[in-house]
Amino acid sequence: MNPETISFEISQDLLAALKLGREQLKEEIRLLAAIAYFQGKKLSLGKAAELAGINRLEFMDILSQKGITLFDYDETELETELRGISHLRGDNDS
Repeated sequence: MNPETISFEISQDLLAALKLGREQLKEEIRLLAAIAYFQGKKLSLGKAAELAGINRLEFMDILSQKGITLFDYDETELETELRGISHLRGDNDS
């Protein structure tokens, strides 16, 4: 897969106001975009981590630190998942 380059201009004043260097700003923008796309359900956890330029566990840790829900199940989906886990463990609740 060939990577694409996306760029935009930003003034020195803005960089100075943010107190960031170019590389740090680039990393922060990638992370913020990854979080936004993950929360908007446009990217999976793995793809969002890829966009952020970090591994899945690091991304999960950052999301957790920011209080962002990793798995957003509605009640029916959660019940289905829990039944599946119970079945895999061999529990006989049913």
